[in-house]
Amino acid sequence: MVEMSCTNPEIPQATPIAPVPAGPSQWQIFHYNETIWPAVLELCDGARTSLAIEQYIFAADIIGTRLMDVLTKAARRGVHVRLLVDAFGSAELARSPAGAAFRQAGGELVRYNPLSRLLRNPISGMHRLHRKSVIADGRRMMAGGACYSDRMADWRDTMVRIEGPIVPAALAAFETAWAYANGISARRSRSQSAEATCGAGHWNYLTSDPVRPARQQIYQALLSRLRDAETSIDLATPYLFPYRKIWSALTGARQRGVRVRLLLPAVSDHPAIDLVSQRFAAALARRGVEVHGYLPGMMHAKLAIIDDWSMVSSFNLDMLSIGLNVENGLATTSPAFRAVLADQYACDIATSRRF
Repeated sequence: MVEMSCTNPEIPQATPIAPVPAGPSQWQIFHYNETIWPAVLELCDGARTSLAIEQYIFAADIIGTRLMDVLTKAARRGVHVRLLVDAFGSAELARSPAGAAFRQAGGELVRYNPLSRLLRNPISGMHRLHRKSVIADGRRMMAGGACYSDRMADWRDTMVRIEGPIVPAALAAFETAWAYANGISARRSRSQSAEATCGAGHWNYLTSDPVRPARQQIYQALLSRLRDAETSIDLATPYLFPYRKIWSALTGARQRGVRVRLLLPAVSDHPAIDLVSQRFAAALARRGVEVHGYLPGMMHAKLAIIDDWSMVSSFNLDMLSIGLNVENGLATTSPAFRAVLADQYACDIATSRRF
């Protein structure tokens, strides 16, 4: 599979990964795990002082062990490496030989919200770390939707590599999650979002956290953009189980003449969830929303392109991401960034079937 970017959705063309613009913010978009994973390995291998990693699914398989080897080598050469994984999604990593070697080299591995907490508090025990981010030296980062598991090797996903003023905000959010996972009382800030004017567009680092003041930041930003949309809404999500307000915003946009498109996997990795997603998809289609099922394989990207605003995130359009998960997203009004996402989205639509 290759990185795709096409201006004509009828004629997909293989092109290099998105160019990196000059200016205070440099970014690069990756559209498939086949290129995302090597980019993550390269970012980690190039770290000189620190690595801060958040991940929901970090399997102890081939790709997981390969990445752990890179992290272990980094720790051995003196890099301060902290790995925060979800206790449910990455249950085997801490007990694996790769996890043990990482800790022996000086790396720090912490599990977020161990399942034992379910017994003490069933609600807070369900909170999951759903972010997927890598922050190197406090200056460079990758964020988006990709996990590390061999079964996902051929998945369609999206990650952004970015440098610039937005990165310290991501590190601050990591520090808060790290403190919580370690049982440290972190100072509650009013918001973990940050804004930075980077290059040609305005960038926001957004978080959602069920136990923080920024509880529904991504949800609120998305909802606001949907309600204010004037010309077009393009969304991608692997799982669809939206809150009523999201539903109303989508159908309301159609009623006022906005083109609304929604991209889902034709078949996801969770057949039971597909039953729910497809019912919502069919209902939205009856109300004028263009719903497309991605045919080449599993589509795991979480994207929003609304008028001149775009976002890549870990945030699914489902109840878990909205109400229970710790999430993050990179949002911008950069025309160049939007153009790259829109070209790839057109290619995805061209290889999908409409519901």
